[in-house]
Amino acid sequence: MFKEYFILLLLGHVLGDFYFQTKKMSDNKKKKFGWVILHGLTYGLVMVVICFLFGQVKLVVSACAATLIHMLIDIMKYIYLKLCKEKTYVKECSVFFIDQALHFMSIMAISYVFVLSFGEILSGSIVENFFLTINVSEIVVLAWILALLIISKPANIMIQRFLSAYRPKSNVEHKDDNNAGRLIGTVERVIILILISIGQYSSIGLVLTAKSIARYDRISKEKDFAEYYLLGTLISTLIVIVTSFIL
Repeated sequence: MFKEYFILLLLGHVLGDFYFQTKKMSDNKKKKFGWVILHGLTYGLVMVVICFLFGQVKLVVSACAATLIHMLIDIMKYIYLKLCKEKTYVKECSVFFIDQALHFMSIMAISYVFVLSFGEILSGSIVENFFLTINVSEIVVLAWILALLIISKPANIMIQRFLSAYRPKSNVEHKDDNNAGRLIGTVERVIILILISIGQYSSIGLVLTAKSIARYDRISKEKDFAEYYLLGTLISTLIVIVTSFIL
């Protein structure tokens, strides 16, 4: 039961904190408190909708609890950034990862508490009846949806934030190149996730090799870029491996 609670709440978190939060909202949250509240309300709405789809009020209660804790963490983050005199990119990057770690731990804690309090959750809902009709496990489908969502936009944001401090000075790319790079990275992670799920671990090396061949000329000539590229590839692969434990 813990996994069911955890996947539902984490799905709501990923949607609310990444897909329903625009870059404008993310930037304005650092400047105006009102945007922190707006994000919290949006996050809460997404959480409630996700949990309500499973037809039980007690899930909505857990969604509200997750929303309140999420807003509290975001408010503390806002206050810290306001009081922080020296705002470097590395510091903001660290705050981002600490922020996400706190959200993740809070979701785990809420899932643990609520599974002890309420027990089984997926019973008699419209969504469950639909999956029973087509003879598919709803928790497996939700786990795959969550995994695919994590290795897309959230993974791109995490990799970009982490690598920005290590970007070679000569590495000047256009916006279109960055968009293409993100798309390639997302497709790569999807392929690796599928390979992991079917146990074809040796094939992962072929995917990484094919990706490296496309940049071989630059990798062989620029040491800084080679290290930057390797670090990005390793982080991307690590994200997929960690995400695969959800399945």
